[in-house]
Amino acid sequence: MKSTWKSIYSGIKAAVVDLDSIDSLLRQTVRSIALAYRADCLLWTVLEATPRLYASQGWWAALEQNAIASPLGAIDSASDVRLYETQTIPAWLTQHSQLHETAEGDLLVPIPQESSGEPLRFVLQIRRAVSPGWSKPELESIEIVCSQLEMAYSALFWRDRLEQSRAQAALVGRIARLLNSSLNPDEIVERIVAELGQGLHCDRCVLIDLRHDPVSVLAVWDGDSAIEPLESRQIDRSVWQEVIEMFLQAGASFLAFDLDSEPDPLQDWLRDIQAASVLLIPLFTQSEFFGAVALLEYGQTRTYQIDELQTIRQVADQAAIALTNAQHYQSLWFKQEALRLQNNSLQQEVIRDQLTHLLNRRSLERELSQLSARAVWTVQPAFSIIVCDIDYFKLVNDTHGHPIGDQVLHSVAARLQKQLRRETQAYRYGGEEFVVILTEATLEKAIDVAERLRQAICTTPISTSVGSIRVTASFGVAQQDSLGDRTAWDVLQRADRALYLAKRAGRDRVEALGQPC
Repeated sequence: MKSTWKSIYSGIKAAVVDLDSIDSLLRQTVRSIALAYRADCLLWTVLEATPRLYASQGWWAALEQNAIASPLGAIDSASDVRLYETQTIPAWLTQHSQLHETAEGDLLVPIPQESSGEPLRFVLQIRRAVSPGWSKPELESIEIVCSQLEMAYSALFWRDRLEQSRAQAALVGRIARLLNSSLNPDEIVERIVAELGQGLHCDRCVLIDLRHDPVSVLAVWDGDSAIEPLESRQIDRSVWQEVIEMFLQAGASFLAFDLDSEPDPLQDWLRDIQAASVLLIPLFTQSEFFGAVALLEYGQTRTYQIDELQTIRQVADQAAIALTNAQHYQSLWFKQEALRLQNNSLQQEVIRDQLTHLLNRRSLERELSQLSARAVWTVQPAFSIIVCDIDYFKLVNDTHGHPIGDQVLHSVAARLQKQLRRETQAYRYGGEEFVVILTEATLEKAIDVAERLRQAICTTPISTSVGSIRVTASFGVAQQDSLGDRTAWDVLQRADRALYLAKRAGRDRVEALGQPC
């Protein structure tokens, strides 16, 4: 029977030499054994949390009719072997540590690991339609084949682990390079989430800010286009309350959830988005709890290996660094932007208003977009916005004409910019309306600045070609609230409402709005 095991051995050897997958190795081995011994072959495997079976065709009907196992995926046409999943391995299957034959004539071959004392990973069950009994040479050859299968599995397993380690090291390296890149924080966070999802081959990766109610989804990566998109980036905090408490009180380094019969808000949420399981890794920024990275599976539950969890932990720490650096980046961005505006004379014509020489509305919208970046919104220092409108400006135009009105606009703009720090820019919002954004400024500080601007306009009349004209201006002020406001445009709208209140209260005054409604 040497020729029998040698014929099977060549296929096992080829699987290792060609670096086939473990799944391919097991399928080809089952097929080769079934053909070589003219028998039906069933390989029980305990490689994951849920045992799996590789079955040649003669076993399919028995497994499915008796509901012993559930088929996974389609039949492999190349090997005529079907993969099944079962909840438990029968007790009788592991009662013997040596090759033996059952009363029904099935041959059971436990396949021990190279290290003695380790639990079984494989048990081979072989059945012949007409059982002539098993000869000694056949039994010896089967034992040789099984020992070869164990060695081949170990070779491919450690090959896979080495490749995983390399891939995970490369993933951490790419994340580190992202942190040193010139991308803005929003792009960095999006890329970190995408790199993590792709590197660990999950169905969906999500970065969640769990500090406020509702909690906010900052970034989402989907590995499967068939997954229904998250309809809302805001989720009721009560869904996550138990998770938050576990992270804060128990100091858990990760939490894994799948669907079971117990009622639970998080499991209800998983069902709503049709997910099968989630792995949560907590995020802390400067020792303060921020949120979590969530890895979601949709087809079936997944168990992560220790080295994968360590990699996820490293990447989560890198994401926390990106979020912590976001506010520093924001400050640097404004300084670099101011320097760029000073040095790029050609760009001035595009981004500045020709009449007042202030930055134009397009420039304002660009800065509002920068302030509204999701990765920065909740971690940046609060900023304030001042909106200014010249009082009764239409009367100036009607009385003296538009050329004089233009002179007034030019002078008011110059007085506004003169009162501001060099790195703080005023914008012409439209018509006789101006906007000032004060980064890292509280409402009280912004009110003081607005009052200084108001005094600069009203105290001294404006010299024009028709004589001096006294003008006043009204101001509205609002401070960013990271919970009530969703974007910087919301803050601008509240400052605009405060300006309306100043107009109604008699003009030439400053009004401010606190928290958003």
